[in-house]
Amino acid sequence: MIIICTLGNPCSVFEQDPVVYHNTKAECIVVAQEKEALLLGSFMAIGHIIETSETRCDNISTGA
Repeated sequence: MIIICTLGNPCSVFEQDPVVYHNTKAECIVVAQEKEALLLGSFMAIGHIIETSETRCDNISTGA
């Protein structure tokens, strides 16, 4: 999950669809940070000022 807040706008939450599962949280964070950098670049390219951004990987219980 990536959350990006720009000045003067509500925060935007981005979740990968379809969901991709990673073997470790560290692996997930690396991928999320790479995607965050791309999204931040896109927002800034159209003139947004980034107030905050955050990457997060949540554990999903399979119930098994």
